[in-house]
Amino acid sequence: MKELLLALPAGRETGGRSCGLTPAHMAYRIGAGPKLLGIRLPQGLRGGVMQLDCAGYDGAGDPVGCCRQILGECRRRSFRGIVCDFEGPPTGCLPKLAEILDRNCAAQGWALYVPAPYAPHAPHARVLIPSALAHGTLERRLCGALEQYGKERTALAVEWVREEFPLPARGRGEPMNQERLEELLRRLEPAVFFDRGLCAHYFTYMKGPQAHFVLFDSPRSIREKLGLANRLGVAAALLPQPEVEPYLEDIFGSGA
Repeated sequence: MKELLLALPAGRETGGRSCGLTPAHMAYRIGAGPKLLGIRLPQGLRGGVMQLDCAGYDGAGDPVGCCRQILGECRRRSFRGIVCDFEGPPTGCLPKLAEILDRNCAAQGWALYVPAPYAPHAPHARVLIPSALAHGTLERRLCGALEQYGKERTALAVEWVREEFPLPARGRGEPMNQERLEELLRRLEPAVFFDRGLCAHYFTYMKGPQAHFVLFDSPRSIREKLGLANRLGVAAALLPQPEVEPYLEDIFGSGA
């Protein structure tokens, strides 16, 4: 893969650089105006990419000034790309913002990453394809993205999943924390299987009369997802730092 990004909460340290991971600094968001808001980073921090969200922003306003702030911060910090971690459908001026960033990033030789709904507004950007799914296969999802966007524009957004579904499973499940997962595994001692299509572990159990399905990731499943993406020719991947940091050697130590 050409680029492996590690989403890094503001102020966090990481050993990911030794595994070839580029930090994506989760210190920025778009606020009302719009304008660029940020958590103060160390003065001397340089390199990596900016990770930008828009939580709570309604899309109102003209994005030109905000784009100038974003691009200026990238130049000041020597960032070489931007991850637009935008949730939901394109709203208000956000499509225009993505278009401006796409044009400027392409001119600078920087990488821009956007969710699939923003792909039509950012024709040079890499498109983030989520790894989490409850049915179908990750290979089919990635092959569909590769056909639509091409290898250079397809990026895997790796999610460390711990979710519970009533059967039959539909959509996204109910998230659970690691403590809840470990409690279920300890109490139920279920037969745990690995689904190669989903690239994830799972088990089932009964909660009263209702069958439940628990899907979860591990270092092995993350390694499998990255290996699949690499074999298919996906250009890049974005990983979540808090979950994968303790397992970097397990995930990358064998050269996966």
